[in-house]
Amino acid sequence: MVSKPLEQVTLADLATKDDLKDLVTKDHLKQELGSAVNLLLGEIGKIAARQEEMAGHLARLVARSDGVMR
Repeated sequence: MVSKPLEQVTLADLATKDDLKDLVTKDHLKQELGSAVNLLLGEIGKIAARQEEMAGHLARLVARSDGVMR
């Protein structure tokens, strides 16, 4: 094997196609994908909750400024 700088090493340098095929089973891959989707949905839920909270703050500020302007 030819020596390369670390930033130039690719996956093909480290494993064959058959190695990669045997690395994970389809069930394992489905489980990993399911976990990733659940994690993403949780983060999206947190973002939505923060947006609702900020909308409430903004509504209160607008109501206060409306009262001041009258």
